Amino acid sequence: MAIPHQFLDELRSRTTLSALIAQTLKIDKAGREFKACCPFHGEKTPSFTINDAKGFYHCFGCGAHGDAIRWMIDQRGLQFIDAVSELASAAGMKVPAPTPQERERSAKIETVREALDIAQGIFVGQLREAGAVMQYLERRGMTPMDLEIFGIGYARGMDGSLRGSGIGRQIGQAAGLLSQREDGSLREMFHDRVTVPIHDARGRLVGFGGRVWPGRRRDTPKFVNSPDSPIFDKGRTLFNLHRAAPAARPGAENRLIVVEGYFDVVSMARAGFAACVAPMGTALTEEQLVRCWRLHHRPVLLFDGDSAGQKAAVRACRTAIPGIGPGRELAIALLPDGKDPDELLYMDATGMGRRAIEAIVTEALPLHTFLFDAIVAEAGANPTPEQTAAVWAELAALAGEIADEETRCQYLGTWRARFEREISALPQVHEAEPLHAVVAAEDGEYVFPESESDSQRRLIALVRAVLKKREERREINEEIADLMKMAELAGFQKKAISAAVADIESDMKHGPAKREEDEMQRVLYRRVLGIRGPMTEAMMPQLIDGTPRGASAQVKRRATVHALIDARASAV
Repeated sequence: MAIPHQFLDELRSRTTLSALIAQTLKIDKAGREFKACCPFHGEKTPSFTINDAKGFYHCFGCGAHGDAIRWMIDQRGLQFIDAVSELASAAGMKVPAPTPQERERSAKIETVREALDIAQGIFVGQLREAGAVMQYLERRGMTPMDLEIFGIGYARGMDGSLRGSGIGRQIGQAAGLLSQREDGSLREMFHDRVTVPIHDARGRLVGFGGRVWPGRRRDTPKFVNSPDSPIFDKGRTLFNLHRAAPAARPGAENRLIVVEGYFDVVSMARAGFAACVAPMGTALTEEQLVRCWRLHHRPVLLFDGDSAGQKAAVRACRTAIPGIGPGRELAIALLPDGKDPDELLYMDATGMGRRAIEAIVTEALPLHTFLFDAIVAEAGANPTPEQTAAVWAELAALAGEIADEETRCQYLGTWRARFEREISALPQVHEAEPLHAVVAAEDGEYVFPESESDSQRRLIALVRAVLKKREERREINEEIADLMKMAELAGFQKKAISAAVADIESDMKHGPAKREEDEMQRVLYRRVLGIRGPMTEAMMPQLIDGTPRGASAQVKRRATVHALIDARASAV
C-alpha cells in the first residue's frame, strides 16, 4: 500500500529516535547527540551515534545509517508497512486509509490468516490424539514444552484434517492448505504429516511446513512447505525469526546461528541456543541473508558435516559474496561428518552435545577462509599448472562480485597472498616431515618443534636456512684457515693471503665487476697523485656527500690505459 510522503515526514518528526532506540539498546548522552555500541556489528568502543535534531542514526564503524522507520526494519526485522503501522500507533497517528483495491486485498489477507489460525488449532488437537506420532516425536527428544513453544501439530491422513472446519475451497487454496489434483479434486497439502507453523517477523502465522513420519509411505517428499502467497514467500522467510530476533541482540546472546531445518532449530532452542533460524528447506537466499544481517553483523552458518552440508555452505557463501562488507560478515561452522544439530543434541542429558556445538560455533571460520579452502580442495591434492591457474581465476571472479570497493580490495589481497604462499609457490617445509616433532640441526647444536601453523612453519623454514648458511660459513672458515697455514708454509705473506681471501669474498657477495671497478679507480688515483709505492686506504680521497659514484665506461677505459702505462714505466 502506498503511503503519502507527507505522512511519513510527520511520523518521523513525531518519533524521538533516541527514545525509540533506547528501548532495545543502552545509549549515553554525548553533547547534543547520543552514543552507543553499534547493534549491527561487534565493537567495544561506541561508534554508533543518534541525532534527534536531524532524525537519523549513523555508525562510523560499519556505515549503518537510517531513520526511525529504517531502524524498525533493520533492527526489528519488520516489513515497511508493519514498521510504519507500529510507529504510527506509538505516535498516536492513524495510517491513511487505503484505496478500495487495497482494502479488498487486505480483507482477503485477513481471511487467509483466519484460515491458517483455524488449521493450526486443528493440527495441534489432532497431534494429541495421534499416539504413534507422539511416540515418534518423543523418540526424537521432543518435550511437551517444545511442542507447545513451536506449535507442533499433526494433519490426519486421508484428507480428513480440515473437514468440517469451515475453510472453503477458495480460501483453502489461497492459504496453501488445499491443492488441486490433476482430476480437479482437492487434497490437503499436509495430510498425514507432522506440521510446523511458520511465522513472519511479527510473529503472525503465514504458512506451514510438513514432515513425513515413519508411519507414512515413503514415496512422498520428506518435507513440503506452503506455496507462496500474498503473505508467505519462502525465499524471504526465515523460520523462528520472530523468536530469534530478541535473543540475537547485543544485550542477549549477541549472535545469530543459521541451521538447515525446522527440527534443528527446535533442538538448538531446547539446548539454550535461542538465537537460531533456518531457511525454508531450500538453499539460503540473498533476501534471507539480508534479514540475517539486519539482526547481526556476523551470522554463523551451522550446517551438517556431510557432503551435502558442505555443498550447501559453499552455495550460501557464494550467495553472500556480493553483499558482504562492513557490518555484513559471515562465518561457517561445520558439524562432524554425518551429524546434524538435532542428532548431536538428541537426548543429550550430559550436556556434552551442547558444549560441542558451542565450541564449533565459537571456532567458526570466516567466509574468506572457508571459501578459499573449499575452492582449493576442488582442484585436488596435486593440481596441474592449468588447474592452479583456474583456482585463482575463480577466486578473482568471486572477489570481483563484491559490491563494496574496500572489501573487494581486501579479499583480493588476502586471497592472493594465500594463493602465492600455499598454492602457487613451492612449500617451505616438506610435507613428508612429521609435524609436532623435535628436529635437530645438522651440527647437533639446535633443536626446535614443528607445528602445523603456517606462520610457524615459515619460521621453521627460515631457521633451517640460517642454520644451513651458518654451517656452510663454518666450513668455509675452516677451509680458509687450512689454506692460510699451507700458504704460510709455502712462503706467502699473511697480508697478501688475507687480501686474496677478501677479493674472493667480495666476488661471492657482489660479483667480480665490483672488485674490478674498485681496482680501476685505485689506478686512476695512483696516476693523479703520482704514487709509486704501496697505496693505503688513508691515501684515497674522501667523498664529500658520502655517496659512492660508479665509474663510467670512459673512465674504465682511461684507467686501463693508465695502468698499462704505469706497468711499462715500472718495467723500464
